[in-house]
Amino acid sequence: MSNFGGEGDLTGIVVSFDKEKGFGYIRGDNGEMFYTHTEHSNIDEFPMLNEGQQVKFIPVQGTPEKERIATNVTLIF
Repeated sequence: MSNFGGEGDLTGIVVSFDKEKGFGYIRGDNGEMFYTHTEHSNIDEFPMLNEGQQVKFIPVQGTPEKERIATNVTLIF
């Protein structure tokens, strides 16, 4: 995937993550909501994402009329 917005990395908070289904949502520090899936991660234990964790990610354009996607998700320690 490419970063159509050219924004570079953003940071945000995991709002929800369904470990069984492997997807969830991240609220960027800019207030925008981003969809994420295990395939969008750089984390070996991606299903371990928990609500409230801080992450860094690259925003990419998703399907028109839907939220954008957070890809290259990494935890911030």
